[in-house]
Amino acid sequence: MPALTADALASQIDQLRRQGGSDNRLVVASRDYYLVIAGQRDNPGLHIEAVTNANLTTAAGLTPGRLEQLKQRGFREKQHHTNLHRKHSPATDAELRTLVDELMTIFAKAYGVDAGDPAEFDLQLGDSEPLRNPEIVRLMRALSLRRDWDARRALYSALLGATLLVPIDPDAAGDPLEVERLGSFPVIAGFTDIDALRMWQPRGAPYRATPVAELVPRAVTKRVGSLLINPRGLVGGELYLNELESLDGALKRRASPV
Repeated sequence: MPALTADALASQIDQLRRQGGSDNRLVVASRDYYLVIAGQRDNPGLHIEAVTNANLTTAAGLTPGRLEQLKQRGFREKQHHTNLHRKHSPATDAELRTLVDELMTIFAKAYGVDAGDPAEFDLQLGDSEPLRNPEIVRLMRALSLRRDWDARRALYSALLGATLLVPIDPDAAGDPLEVERLGSFPVIAGFTDIDALRMWQPRGAPYRATPVAELVPRAVTKRVGSLLINPRGLVGGELYLNELESLDGALKRRASPV
């Protein structure tokens, strides 16, 4: 595993700003701790996200003093997000080096990760995931307010033609990732857009844009306990196995109309 050094961090940030596209991200992680640095090609502006206790185990939790180290360096809460955030726009190489030194200090003083400790640099280069599902979000919000059959049926109908971002397990031939358990049954997740996925997992996660018409039969065959939609998101829901079976039946009727 590479070591956390100022030179390595500067090199990775330089690549983030010179290559890729409109949604470049660098995840710098050591043990349980990480920073996410986001930016665009040929744009000096950077958005930096620092992990906090909402995304750490109890054993790795930050003391008030360590959290204060982040706040002293301009990190603030962001509405509807669990980590702390700040923006920075180093316009020159000298300003970039100053930022790198500051990030190294954050790792040391906030997270107890010293220069030379093992670290992972996950550089994700490319344009933003285009998938959006505004109609699904609208219908989920309507169902949360009305809780009647008409609202539920409208959501079910829209879902049958929708595509979701589904976290996958790279070690299981790309099957949907088990995100938790419901009794003895696995639970999987789907997201309406990339922002919702990152609210669930700020570091990002391998995913596949999967049509619900493909996802539901697989979920029923594997006997999942439920499908979570936008867990930890602003608007979400949960489809239990009996609901997934109903959707599967509707898909089969569509495919073989009488």
